[in-house]
Amino acid sequence: MLSAFKSILTNVKKNIYELVFIEQWQLRYRFVDNVSNVIDTDFKSYHKIIPPRDRFWADPFVVAKEDKLYFFIEELEYRDGKGYIAVIEFDQNSQKQVSHKIIEQSYHLSYPFIFECAGSYYMIPESTSNRTIELYWCEDFPFKWSYQSTLMHNVNAADTTIIYHNAKYWMFTLIESQESEKRNADLHIFYCDDILSDKWMAHAANPVLVDVGSARPAGNIFERDGVLYRPSQDCSKRYGWALVINKIVTLNEEEYVEELIQHLPPNWERGLLATHTINTMKELTVIDVLVKRRRF
Repeated sequence: MLSAFKSILTNVKKNIYELVFIEQWQLRYRFVDNVSNVIDTDFKSYHKIIPPRDRFWADPFVVAKEDKLYFFIEELEYRDGKGYIAVIEFDQNSQKQVSHKIIEQSYHLSYPFIFECAGSYYMIPESTSNRTIELYWCEDFPFKWSYQSTLMHNVNAADTTIIYHNAKYWMFTLIESQESEKRNADLHIFYCDDILSDKWMAHAANPVLVDVGSARPAGNIFERDGVLYRPSQDCSKRYGWALVINKIVTLNEEEYVEELIQHLPPNWERGLLATHTINTMKELTVIDVLVKRRRF
């Protein structure tokens, strides 16, 4: 009887919470010329980009083109509950940023990993719910995109991120062994000579990392002074709870070794619940944060 009462009370509290609050992914950014650390982590000084109350904006990736900045994001409207890819033509002088939907499917899309190859832009958005890793080509930047090919079929892969290193393309992706499983713990690597190929070779040590605290990718792998760093998510307390910066020590076909450099929990601002993506472009750093926000 006591157990049933506690269960009812928990559900009542949950319903009241959801009537009063929404949990909304928002964006934060800052321009800075000189960073003493590997990456700009003075998050208290970041500026806010707050989406309308009926949706969230997450997973920001940045492209600079012709003196303009573009934020590619996952956008999700709460009434639909299904993410799609959108772009914001960023205007630092405007208090209100406007999103434009660019890629939508019947299944959920997120994490718009974008890259340039041979003068064209391509994107690999997360399509876990379709059990694929898909490639899109930009016909007319930044708004017109079309499906190009499927790099992998029948795989529960999330947050695919690619880096070119030592004359090969290396694909980092989180893979769940079962569709219903959400361990957020198994990092896999694949490699090939052609980033547009569907013939990716599995790393000999896959999964190269089994750790809910640092496996899941969290943005572009970047280089500082000849060293590669991999942002990742700490999902130990909740999905996408904290950011982690890892130094890549060894990366080849047989071995992968990384070293944790920074652990960045969402503790610099009241009301933050999580932060799970970070990307940089020259002097700009952009992150996302999960915020508890009143509905009205």
